[in-house]
Amino acid sequence: MNTELYIARHILPHKNTINISKPIVNIAIIAIALGLAVMIIAVSIIVGFKSTISEQIFGFSSHIEIVNFDNNSSYETLPIKKDVQLINSIKEEKNVTAIQVYATKPGLIKVNNTARGIIVKGIDTTYNWSFIQKHLTEGKILNFSTDTTTDNVVISKTLANLLGLSLHDKFTTSFVPNDANKKVRKRSFIVAGIYETHLNEIDDRFILADIRHIQDLNNWDSNQISGYEVFLKDYKHLDEQKEIITDIVGYDISPDSQKLHVETLQEKTPQIFDWLSLLDMNAWLIIALMILVAGMNMITGLLVIILEKTSMIGILKSLGAQNASVRKIFLYVGSMLITKGLFWGNIVGLLLCIVQQQFHIITLDPTIYFMSYVPIALPIFYILALNLGTFILTTAMLIIPSMLITNISPSEAIRFE
Repeated sequence: MNTELYIARHILPHKNTINISKPIVNIAIIAIALGLAVMIIAVSIIVGFKSTISEQIFGFSSHIEIVNFDNNSSYETLPIKKDVQLINSIKEEKNVTAIQVYATKPGLIKVNNTARGIIVKGIDTTYNWSFIQKHLTEGKILNFSTDTTTDNVVISKTLANLLGLSLHDKFTTSFVPNDANKKVRKRSFIVAGIYETHLNEIDDRFILADIRHIQDLNNWDSNQISGYEVFLKDYKHLDEQKEIITDIVGYDISPDSQKLHVETLQEKTPQIFDWLSLLDMNAWLIIALMILVAGMNMITGLLVIILEKTSMIGILKSLGAQNASVRKIFLYVGSMLITKGLFWGNIVGLLLCIVQQQFHIITLDPTIYFMSYVPIALPIFYILALNLGTFILTTAMLIIPSMLITNISPSEAIRFE
C-alpha cells in the first residue's frame, strides 16, 4: 500500500469541507484549466493556419520547380524540352505525388477601359485540378479532351470583379512578343471557371489557359515548356527531396542543350516562410507564459495547503515520518490537483476548437489573413505533448514549496493552529 498516496487523497479539499485552502486551490485548478485550454487553442490555430496557408501556396505553385538554368525571375521564361524519361524517374520517388508541365507568359487584359497586367499559366492534361476545384466558385475546369486548342480559361474572382467579367464572357489579352521586331500579339479567351484562393499573389494576376497558346505565342514547338512542377507528400523534407531530384536531373546538359535548375518554393518566396516561422515563436511564447502562470498558482495553492496542514505534518514527523515521505504526500496532492485542472482544460479547449472547426464561428477578413475564417487543426501529438509537458513542469515547480516541510519542527507544528 502506498501510504503517502492514501494520505494525500484524504487531505484534498472536498466539496463538503470548509477550509481556507479550498477557494485558493480552486483558483489554481481554474488557472491550469484555462492555461491548458488557451495553449490547445493557440497551437490548434497556429497549426491550422500554417497548414492552410501552406496548402494554398503549394497547391497552386507546387513544392519544387525544375526550370531552365539560365532562367531569370520573370514570367517570360526560356524554354526547355519536355523529357518523358525524366518525368518517369521523378515519379518513382516515394515522396513525389505528381509532376506536371507548365508555361507562363505575361499579358495585358483590357475590358471596358479597365486594364490589368496578368500572368497566363499554360497547362495541359498532366495538370492536377484538385486545388483549383476546391477553390472554384463558379463554372468548371478546362477540358483538354480534343486536339484543338481551347480558348476557355479559368480566372480568379478578383480579376473577374475588377474587369467586370462573368462566366462565358469573352475578353482579349495582349502579349508582347519575344522578338522586339514583331508586333504585339492578341488572344481572345472565354471565361469557363472562376476561382478564389484569398492569396493576393495568386488571385491578383494568374489565369489558367491551354499551354498550346503559350507555345504558339513564343514560337515554341509542342515539346517546349517553361518547366516542371513537382508535388510532394510531405513538404517538411523539402530540402532533402530537392537534393534527390537534383541528383535525378543531374548536372549534365539536357536534351535541349541547356542545363536544368531545381528550386523549391521556399527559395523562391522566402518572405512567406519566414513569416510562417514567426508563428512558431508566438506559440512558444504563449505556452511558456501559460505554464508559468499555472505553476505560480499551483505553488500558492500548495503553500496554503501545507500551512493549513502544519499540525498534521508535525504529527506525522513525531510518528517517525521522514521529510521525503511527507514531501511526497504534498507532491501527490499537487499532482492530483494538476490532473484535475488538465482534465477540464482539455474539455474546454477541445470543445471550443471542435465548434470552430465545424461551424466557423470566428471569421476573418480574407484580404488580410488569406482565409475567411479561423482555421483549426487538432494535432493529437502536440496536444498530448502539451498535457505531458504541463504536468511535468508544474509538478516540478511544486518541489520548491514542498521544501518548506523540512523546516517544520514537530513540537512546534503540533501546537500550530
